[in-house]
Formats: sequence, C-alpha cells, structure tokens
Amino acid sequence: MFIGDVLNILTLSNRMLVAYNYKMHIPLVIIGGGVIGLSIAQEIQRKYPKLEIALFEKELYLGEHSTHRNSGVLHAGLYYEKNSLKHLLCIKGNDLWHSENGPFVNNCGKYLVATNQEEIIELERLYDRAKDNGVKEISWCENEDLKPLQQFLNVRKAFFSKKTSILNIPLYLKDLEIKLQSESFYLLKNQKIKKITYKNNIFHLETDLESVTCDHLVNAAGLGAIEIRKMLGLSDLENHYVKGNYLKLKKKYYNKSLIYPVPLPGLKGLGVHTSFGEDGLIRFGPNTEDVQGVDYSQRENLIDQMYPEISKIFKSISKGDLERDFCGIRPKIKLRGKIYNDFWIKSGEDYGLKNYFELCGIESPGLTSAPAIAKYLTELIEFHF
Repeated sequence: MFIGDVLNILTLSNRMLVAYNYKMHIPLVIIGGGVIGLSIAQEIQRKYPKLEIALFEKELYLGEHSTHRNSGVLHAGLYYEKNSLKHLLCIKGNDLWHSENGPFVNNCGKYLVATNQEEIIELERLYDRAKDNGVKEISWCENEDLKPLQQFLNVRKAFFSKKTSILNIPLYLKDLEIKLQSESFYLLKNQKIKKITYKNNIFHLETDLESVTCDHLVNAAGLGAIEIRKMLGLSDLENHYVKGNYLKLKKKYYNKSLIYPVPLPGLKGLGVHTSFGEDGLIRFGPNTEDVQGVDYSQRENLIDQMYPEISKIFKSISKGDLERDFCGIRPKIKLRGKIYNDFWIKSGEDYGLKNYFELCGIESPGLTSAPAIAKYLTELIEFHF
C-alpha cells in the first residue's frame, strides 16, 4: 500500500505527514533534512516527478546542525586532492550554485593571505594546486592591490579567488522547502529514526510516531549518519568530531571580500577567517577542537584561545572588540580507525544492502558541493526505480 492510498487517515499540514501507528510503504525514504538531504530530494523529484518521497528530519527545523553552523562559504575548490570527490564535486557544485541560485549568492570573492616567508611558500603551493585542479578565476595580487588591504591586514603576499562566494542559507532553505512541496513529497520533521531493519530487500523504519517501509533508503543524516548505518549492522566507519567556534566582531570592519589564511596542515580546518552575512557583521572562525560528541556550548575563555590567530593577520582588533557567537561540528569520519579525508558516498551493494545509499563525512566543502552531490547520488540510483 502506498501513501497515496491512505491519505484519508493522515493529517497533512504544510506537506508534513503525521500518521500514528500505521505502517506505510514508500518507494524512497531520505534521512536528513540538511542541505544534502534536501538537495537530493530536489534532484530526484526533478528526474522522477511522480515518485513518492518521504524525508525524515529529527529536528523541528531544517538544517539545524552542519548546514546552518558554518561560515556559509561557497568554495572554489582550491584545497582538495586532485580528482577526489571533494575536488570534483566542489568545483561542479560551485558552478551550479552560481548558475541556478543567483538570488541567494553573494559574489564577494576571497583573498588568501600570507604573513611571513614560510606561509608564502605554502601559499604558492596552494595556488599551483588550485591551477592544477582547474579552479577558475584566481589571480595573484599586485602591490597596488595589497595596499587597501594592508590598512586592515598583516599581509606580505596574497591571491584572489573570484568564484568564492557566500550563501544566504536561511533564505535558500526556506525557498527550497517551498519548491519541494508536491503531492508526492512528504516532509516529516521532529521524527528521529529509532530503528531500521532490512529483510527481503525492504527497509523497515521506526520513529516514535511512524512505522514505515521503503524500497530505497538514502542516509544523508550528517552528524547522525554513522548512527543510522550502525542500525543496519555496518561498523567499519566511526565519527571523528571536530568543533569549530566563531567569534563576532562588535565594530565595523573590512567586509568587501572574505579573508583567509594559509590552511592548516592536513586540512583539519581552513584556519580562522572572516565571514559575514546580510547584516554585514564580521565573524572570525572557525578554530578546530577535537571533541567526543555533539555539544554546541562555547568555553568562557574562547576569546583568549582564538585571539592569537586573529591578531596575527588582522590589525586594530582587541579582545574587547570580540564576543562569542556560535559553533558547529565537522562530521569527519574514520575508516577502520584511520582518518578518511574524502566524501564517503557509497551504495550498499558491497554490504549486501540492495538499494541503500549513504553519505558520510560530508564536511567542508559539503555546502558548496550539495547540488553536485545530489546529481552524483541520483546517477547512482538511476536504474533502480
């Protein structure tokens, strides 16, 4: 029995489906209401407009975790290992954001800056890698270009990435939720998956409110993706959480373009940089802090901890100009105990789970890559419907 056959016993409000103690069968279930899960739903809906899709989100609001708790930056693809998924999907995703979602994108660009000779060497390596990776519209700054920046920054050399932008995440998610509304799409918020079983090529999912079966299951649960796959008996991946904190600047400052340092070794993070939203306020972050779980509290001495990284690059900023703002958790992963540095986007065929698809470790540049990830995943399942 399909959802369309039982609507008479369901309560529908703003395309949110509520059905108590009634088992429903749905062709496709997506777990995770962040930008990745929603983008996948949109792409599949475009390709199969009559296919019934249910998306489960454990929170009351969409994008509450990794999607909202970051800088909102759309990266150009500067940093990633050549031909990795991060490299390829970041560049494709950047192109898709700019071609399809212009109203939500601030084309501010970013400067990558070096403050000493050691950093200059690393900056030149990064530039060469970006060129080799096919990154578009990057250029070295001449001395005349640096002069306006030097009143704000300690900078000896820099290059500019024109295709780095900022996404207005709240407005975009609101718009996407409206676009997804249809007679065949069901959005189930505030419903955490408690149990999943797999039998005879059918998935059985349970929440506190629902009991649902489906033919195809997409695990796009972000920080919860490892927990979801454990319900299916998969144990070769584990979480490696890294917290990133942000500070807010209480005074006006340079906000025409983003300012980034030379990235940290191993891309644990891109270094404390500037970001800004529609309000124009400057935020500094994120730093990197290994943590054991998902905890969004911030330490009282956070400003003291982050200030040395900020003052190294940015001029005329005192500790009193800063206040704690927010933090996020990077959903990094380990494969059999070792850090896995790429996106993990896999079919369950290798695990004996037909029509199961999972996306784990979707950290930066996950936001940038989201529309390209959606297309990539949709191609994986193209012949299964």
